[in-house]
Amino acid sequence: MSARLKYRQLSCQDNLDEIVELVNAAYRGVSGPRRWTTEAHLVQGERLQKVDLERQVASGEIALYAGYVDERPVCCIALKRDDQVTEFGTFAVDPELHGLGFGKRLLDMAESSARPYARIFQVSVVTQNADLVRFYVRRGYSRTGQTLAYPVGQRVGEPMIEGISLTVLQKNA
Repeated sequence: MSARLKYRQLSCQDNLDEIVELVNAAYRGVSGPRRWTTEAHLVQGERLQKVDLERQVASGEIALYAGYVDERPVCCIALKRDDQVTEFGTFAVDPELHGLGFGKRLLDMAESSARPYARIFQVSVVTQNADLVRFYVRRGYSRTGQTLAYPVGQRVGEPMIEGISLTVLQKNA
């Protein structure tokens, strides 16, 4: 798919159902010929609930961006600003389109958007999702040595394995 990707910051007036579906398909789905971000073997249940996304967007806790091909959202990312650190999350690409550069382009756009106010970019990813950790390392992120407990009970799915954790990676802006 070589169509032009157009970015848009989303609000609660946008169709966030499409974004929730996109995120859940990317992280918990099993279909898609090129998929590589799935955590379905590590975590069960939905990765994102619409009510939680609406609350984060409405409160200004995150700035949510989506990349569209025609009128279809094919990727999304959230920027959460904390002093001079900007954390990227809710980062997903349609599983049918993995490996085509949409994720790289979206991350580049997010970093460019945050660069005027951020000194550090940060992500926290499931440690056991080695492919995703490697994606960020290829994009210039480094492991900080910090790990976080998986957020059990916070409506982001329940671990299926013992010892699941999040690895924090950072990159200078």
